[in-house]
Amino acid sequence: MRRLQHVLAAGSAALTLLAAPSALFPAAGQSSGQTTGPAMTVDEVRQCLCQKQAMERRQDSVDTQGALLDERQQELASLDAEIKRQAAALPGEDVVGQQVLQDLIHQQMALRNLIQLEIRPSYNRSLGELRQIIEAYNADCTGRPRYAFDVQQAEKDLVCPAP
Repeated sequence: MRRLQHVLAAGSAALTLLAAPSALFPAAGQSSGQTTGPAMTVDEVRQCLCQKQAMERRQDSVDTQGALLDERQQELASLDAEIKRQAAALPGEDVVGQQVLQDLIHQQMALRNLIQLEIRPSYNRSLGELRQIIEAYNADCTGRPRYAFDVQQAEKDLVCPAP
């Protein structure tokens, strides 16, 4: 969980920078203090804008998968509690009640398997992909100055590859 918090913090920091274009795309002659080297070309800015879009799409996907994972884990916790409650109150001679309890246990096992074998691995893959996109963006797009005019030119005819 701590590792996830670090990845999300890094992602949040990158997305915060994305939300503040003046920090990433200073006007001509301005420097953010952290950038070095020659200014980025319009094509390089365009590539960074596309990387930003890819990062935002992946973040949306990670958020959706994270919400699904949380929802299923809450469902599993509720099912666990219901099984415990019914098992504690179930008389030994109640055959129908025992069958209902067995059905709940099967449902619990199926949900646990779904979470462990499909939902969590998919979420972890998406999170890893987001981390790679953030690292690539940071490496490619945050080390050199960009000029407002070049950003405007890049945004004018921006066409990013389909996801």
